[in-house]
Amino acid sequence: MLQAYWYITKMRLLTNLAYRFEVFASVGTNLILMLASVFLWKAAYGGDTGQVQALTLQDLTSYTILSIMLASVFVCDVQDTIYYKIREGQIVTDFYRPIPLLACYLADDIGSMLSSMINKVIPLFVFAALLFGVPWPASPLGFLLFIPSCLLSYAILWLLSALVGLIAFWVMELGNMGMVKDSIVRVLSGSIVPLWFFPESIQTISKFLPFQYTYQTPLGIYIGNIGVREALTAMGIQLIWVVFLYLLLAAGWRRSKSKTLIQGG
Repeated sequence: MLQAYWYITKMRLLTNLAYRFEVFASVGTNLILMLASVFLWKAAYGGDTGQVQALTLQDLTSYTILSIMLASVFVCDVQDTIYYKIREGQIVTDFYRPIPLLACYLADDIGSMLSSMINKVIPLFVFAALLFGVPWPASPLGFLLFIPSCLLSYAILWLLSALVGLIAFWVMELGNMGMVKDSIVRVLSGSIVPLWFFPESIQTISKFLPFQYTYQTPLGIYIGNIGVREALTAMGIQLIWVVFLYLLLAAGWRRSKSKTLIQGG
C-alpha cells in the first residue's frame, strides 16, 4: 500500500517540476515579499540592533525568512481538491479506490511539498543568504526540535484544510471560505507578524487556538525565543491538536461519505 502512496507522491512531484514558469513566478513573488518584510523590520527598528520583546533584529530577520520559506513548502491543496472533485462528480469514482481517499490527497500534497522544497525553498534560501546572511538556528538542539515541530505544524494545517474541504459536501459553492481560512491562519499563526508583538489579551486567546502552533512555534524554536522545555511543551500541544483535528476529520468524513451515497453520487 505504501507503494501506491509513493507513486501518487512521485507523480505530483514530477508534474510540478515540469511547470518552470510557475516556479519562477512563485520564487519572484516570495523574494519580493521577503525583501519587503525584512526591510520593514529594519525600518521599524530604526537601525537599532537592541532588543524589542526579547527579539533582536537578526532574530526577526531569520524569523521572516524562515516564515516565507515555510509558507512556500506548506502545501495544503486538499480543500480545493475535495471541492473540485465534488463539483465535477469525480469524488464518487475516487471512493472506489482500494486505498483511503484522504490518504491519497495527502500523498498528492506531499508530492507538491517536496517539489516546492526543490523549486522554491532552495532558491529563496540562496537569495536570503546572499542578501542578509545565512539564517542560522540559535542552536543545534533548536534545529533538531524545529524539524519535528514543522512536521506537526504541517499536519495541523493540512487537517484544517481538509475540514474546510468537507464543507463542500453540504454547500454548492465554497466561495472565498478557503481564502478566509488562509487569511486567519496567516494572521493568527504569527506568520506575518509574531504574536509576541500582539496585545496580551490576543496572545492569551491564541494559546487555546491551533493557529500559533503552525508557524510561530517552530519559528520560535528555530531562533531560540522558545527554550527547550517550552519547545517540548509546545510540541506536545501541537500533537494534541493533530489528534483532535484528526478525530474531527474522521467523524466528518464518515458523515460526508454517507451524504454522498444518499444523494446517489
